Amino acid sequence: MTNIPEIDSGREPPADGEGGNDTVVPLAGIGIGAIAHEIGLTKDTLRVWERRYGFPQPMRSPGGERLYPQEQVTKLRLVKRLLDAGHRPSKVLVQSIEMLQQLAQESGVGQDAPDVELDRLIRMLRTGAYDDFRFELLKRATRDGLERFVLDIAAPLSARVGNAWAAGTLQVYHEHLFSEAMQVTLRTLLRPLSDALRGRGGRPRMLLTTLTGESHGLGILMAEAIFSLSECECMGLGTQTPLHDIVDAVNAHKLDIVALSFSASMPAQAVSSGLAELRNLLPAEVGIWVGGSSPVLRRKLPEGVEHVPGLTPIDETVATWRQAATQAAVL
Repeated sequence: MTNIPEIDSGREPPADGEGGNDTVVPLAGIGIGAIAHEIGLTKDTLRVWERRYGFPQPMRSPGGERLYPQEQVTKLRLVKRLLDAGHRPSKVLVQSIEMLQQLAQESGVGQDAPDVELDRLIRMLRTGAYDDFRFELLKRATRDGLERFVLDIAAPLSARVGNAWAAGTLQVYHEHLFSEAMQVTLRTLLRPLSDALRGRGGRPRMLLTTLTGESHGLGILMAEAIFSLSECECMGLGTQTPLHDIVDAVNAHKLDIVALSFSASMPAQAVSSGLAELRNLLPAEVGIWVGGSSPVLRRKLPEGVEHVPGLTPIDETVATWRQAATQAAVL
């Protein structure tokens, strides 16, 4: 949500039997690379669905680029969420948007609990009242404090924005405006706490970032806030840090934990391979803690990689680590 996806036009001639009847149109729509990045599907997956299920049905530019109209993008977002919830491609790709929305509602996918205040903030985004939106965030953060703001406003509002984007009621630029405003608010509250913790020797000493290909940075920033409130010394590297830079930082600063966030839009294979490679590169005593909405995190993870299922369990995870570290020091 934090970075506008790079546009990969996906220019290529249609293969035999693949897209041969695509309409040639002036340059319009969204390219295959941007769609794959934004939604969390590979370009190969989109091409296979094209051939096997007849959806999506991209247009073609004069240069042979696959271009997807907004209606198909909206449907692909719904399809991805339903697949993550356990539905099969053969059952959902052939359905209309209306049927998919009904299926999502029946399955409880992307449904928001009623909340008047969060709904009001969403309306501010939708109607372009950005100054009011930023003010309301800062007011709530100042009034409630960092922990309550993260757990009661930032996290559920982020989920609401994601659901609205998937339903097509908020656009990508709304998401970027939301993410920018939220990150500014969180950093404003987090900065004095981070300064106070620096040099106090709080453990675990943590590096927080995302891997290359994961541009969503709000989740790891919210996690940093809760880890800091648990008196961990945190080093935030932003998003998309190369593996060798993570390893170099861990070794140079004698860090205990690497914390990573993965959104549902990052391809599953990239998550799995990235974690496996990082685990092999890091010293065995350095832990990897992962969180986020990626369905991969609910599967079996490599040894030495721990799933933290949300922001609330962070306190308990830190306490367990400290207890184990104390016992190891005694032995």
